[in-house]
Amino acid sequence: MYDILNVYLENGLRVVMHKIPYSKTVACGVWVKQGSKHEDDQTNGLSHLVEHLIINVNNHNNPEFQKLIRELNDEGVVHNAGTTKENTNFYFTGLNKNLEKCIATLAEMVMHNKNFSEELLENEKKVVAQETISFYSSFNQIRERTSQALYGNMDVGRTIVGVIDNIKQANSDQLNYIMKNSYTPENSTIVIIGGIEYDAVLRIVEKYFSSWDDEYTRDYSEVVDSEPGIFFNEIAGGQSSVISVGFRTGAFNSKDRKKIDIISKIIGEPGFESRLVKEIRTKRGLAYNLGAFTNSYEHRGALGFTVVCAHDLVYEVVSIISDEIINIKQNGFNDEEIDRAKKILETRTMLDLDNILSQLKFLGRCTSYNHLFSLEQEVRNIKKINKEDLNNLANEIFLNEKMGFAGIGNFSIDKSIELLKI
Repeated sequence: MYDILNVYLENGLRVVMHKIPYSKTVACGVWVKQGSKHEDDQTNGLSHLVEHLIINVNNHNNPEFQKLIRELNDEGVVHNAGTTKENTNFYFTGLNKNLEKCIATLAEMVMHNKNFSEELLENEKKVVAQETISFYSSFNQIRERTSQALYGNMDVGRTIVGVIDNIKQANSDQLNYIMKNSYTPENSTIVIIGGIEYDAVLRIVEKYFSSWDDEYTRDYSEVVDSEPGIFFNEIAGGQSSVISVGFRTGAFNSKDRKKIDIISKIIGEPGFESRLVKEIRTKRGLAYNLGAFTNSYEHRGALGFTVVCAHDLVYEVVSIISDEIINIKQNGFNDEEIDRAKKILETRTMLDLDNILSQLKFLGRCTSYNHLFSLEQEVRNIKKINKEDLNNLANEIFLNEKMGFAGIGNFSIDKSIELLKI
């Protein structure tokens, strides 16, 4: 049985623990509900910048943090951080004996590591600006651009790396505002998994986090566009373009989340069995790099199909995607592909939980959405999915009014949209 202990400290900090019997390793992290979704036009990109600064080991204004990080590095502990559309997270993985020091360092990071010199700030702004330039120079941005097409340049439609001018012009007042109003106990969760004892770990968490002041948390949200649209960045050079056909779907806690994952795998799973791979790559040789993705957020989600191909092949690829979606709406899915996709999803769910870092990140994400995770229930939900469920859901999702289009490259956006009618 997959057991999870979920408690709250008096200051509002949520503590989530999962014991892995006989494990000699641990993983722990803090999730703060602050991401690009919580930004506006003037601050888009600053959540990511704050993450870089908080984890920066060169902050000489905090010798205690530097000391702790150095000691953990000497013990072989791995640490990192990440920013998403809806949260920022900081985490450690290592041996059981280092858990208390990992928790102490997490507390030092999110509670106290907020005083940055101008020199450190200016240098990190340059680093993040270069990361932003790299992101916008690659096709890797297409998934985020799909969300932008579906929901507009707001809320989950905002890119995580943000606007480069915002980063270059960022000042301490802006960053302090984010940290003061978002980095609060009630807006955060600490997750600890591995070879642990619940009572002992809870005492450690209380030791280092109970002094975190229960302060006001800024509540910010934006209204997304009423209907999906188009994102297009015309680039004359290069030999290839990238396109993505996306659809609005339900939130992370939707009863249809696993069904969406199954549909994604049947239509666009990389490999040689999905429908789009067979039609676009295997049968016609139009593309090598193609696939499908799902994004599930607190209040909404996205399902997308992406293809990288030569500029002059875009129209044929778009037509194939359109025809395949029409075919699915009319004729549905078959038992063989449903069974295969369910087994793939079940296997990957189990494999992810064998990796302690993947498990930590998934539990952190679940807690961000107040999702009560149960491995047994996840597997049960996958096994219960049937053909009727999927066919009905496909006809609910695959509608022109729920469809958006994102493209980067050298092709006619108008011609592409004309071909994309479902």
